[in-house]
Amino acid sequence: MITYKEDKLLKDKNSIYACLVKKKDIKDKNFTLRTPTLNIKNKDIIIKLTKKKYGNFDKGFLEFIKNLEVYTKIKFVSIYKAKYRYLKLFNKSKANIIFLRVISLCLNESLFGDVIEINNLRLCPKKINRNISYLVGVINGDGHLRKSETLLEITDGQSDKEKLKSSKEYFEIIDELIKKEFNVSGKKFKTENEWRYNLNNKWLCRYINYFFKVPFGRKSEIIYFPNNLKKYESEFWRGIMDTDGFIDEKTKSIKIKSNSNKLIKQFEGFCSRNKISFYTKEEKEAKAVNLFSESLYKYAEVIGFSHPRKKNILIQHLKRGPNYKVLISYNKDFDRDTIHLLKYLRPYKKNITYIKQGLYHQNGSKEETKKLIRNIEERFKIEATEVKRPRRSNHFYICSEKFRKFLIENVIYGLPWQPLNKQELNNISRRWIL
Repeated sequence: MITYKEDKLLKDKNSIYACLVKKKDIKDKNFTLRTPTLNIKNKDIIIKLTKKKYGNFDKGFLEFIKNLEVYTKIKFVSIYKAKYRYLKLFNKSKANIIFLRVISLCLNESLFGDVIEINNLRLCPKKINRNISYLVGVINGDGHLRKSETLLEITDGQSDKEKLKSSKEYFEIIDELIKKEFNVSGKKFKTENEWRYNLNNKWLCRYINYFFKVPFGRKSEIIYFPNNLKKYESEFWRGIMDTDGFIDEKTKSIKIKSNSNKLIKQFEGFCSRNKISFYTKEEKEAKAVNLFSESLYKYAEVIGFSHPRKKNILIQHLKRGPNYKVLISYNKDFDRDTIHLLKYLRPYKKNITYIKQGLYHQNGSKEETKKLIRNIEERFKIEATEVKRPRRSNHFYICSEKFRKFLIENVIYGLPWQPLNKQELNNISRRWIL
């Protein structure tokens, strides 16, 4: 019989045994209090194989107890009393996970199935679906696994008392989702400006930590998107956005801020692959990825919101449509630099062409603006006029009928997407249902 330290199963990244049992758990004979007791699904198979190998089940069970001592390097005061305790549990179709592993080694038979049941908790390591990916995103967002490894916490706050009601509704959705996937429930309670959701379950916490790399304790700087959720990446990001994301009720902009550089880079990559336009800005102690109104529809298609409050804001924006036109098409003879500058220009009435100071309505610094204006003037051989105004930035335009006509003949500006009707809104919001 091998010892715990020699057990190769503990090095298997996909092993539920390695997930639920840690070295610190096996300190003394009380290890059964620190490791889970499983519901046995294959009790009849164990009895049959034990009789076949040892000729007698009672004799075989005693051998299991002796091998348990070797495996854990823990000496029982009375091996027969230990046998009685474990047999009493076995007769109820239950067994400590370490004892079940010892039986598995003795019988040379895998006894850990695809589904592990620990009292009411149901864990399916091989089953990764859109709901689990979403929940991992939520926990990485405004969730937390206590350093004690026993408590899962999620918070959702809002200073507006009326809007805070949707946080309670959201946690009802979360609780139903957790119950559906893991067969356990948590508790929700309200403080002054937030709702909290707590679920006290050591084994679920270890499962989330082991398989999805959510850290115990402080996590903000080290969270990231785990590769085993690749098939359901959209749902992971929706979980992140529902908790840590922000959607502006007026400007249609969407933002996510994080201290984790890796998470930010992964989100940037996801947005780029899915043609969601964004810019990243350094903010106090964090980086923020800002999505723009031009990509609102694409965001809704690919990610969306399941949080009631944020979902309703997104639906209203989709109903109203975009506020600004963007560069749709252009003369194919234009080079890359010309095309880039065309994105900042907008033909207006009569002989006026406005100059946008930043792409996607994000103003740059004064130095960046000066450089942009200079590049436009040099490229198109025109002169820009500056209009001073009592705002953060001044206004620029080009007064030239010839240049305006040139743009109209060679470039098309239009809305990036059209307002959605009731049927279209129903179709797109159906994707966000959990």
